[in-house]
Amino acid sequence: MDISQKEESILTLFGGLSKIQENVLRMYFGLGGKPKTTLEKMGQDFDLTVEDVLQIKNEGIREFIKLIVSTGILGDKDKSFSDKFIESSDSEFLDNFMMKFIG
Repeated sequence: MDISQKEESILTLFGGLSKIQENVLRMYFGLGGKPKTTLEKMGQDFDLTVEDVLQIKNEGIREFIKLIVSTGILGDKDKSFSDKFIESSDSEFLDNFMMKFIG
């Protein structure tokens, strides 16, 4: 299965995350040839609670957004996109951001 150039770029940025964050995001969003996986299933696979997996997912997305901002992709080279805003974003916002970014 071929992956798009956009997905390849996303996976490259995922390299800046911790391994567990990268794995959870790949599985949750079905990227890099991984099937979409529920938080519950990942909890079983990683021997973690659903809440732990949710926290890892959300922190991974927050770190991913910071990586995107640092590249200037969002046109925000001055980094006015506040860390406070990113940290205060809830899970639904973070999921929606990723789904729109992934396309």
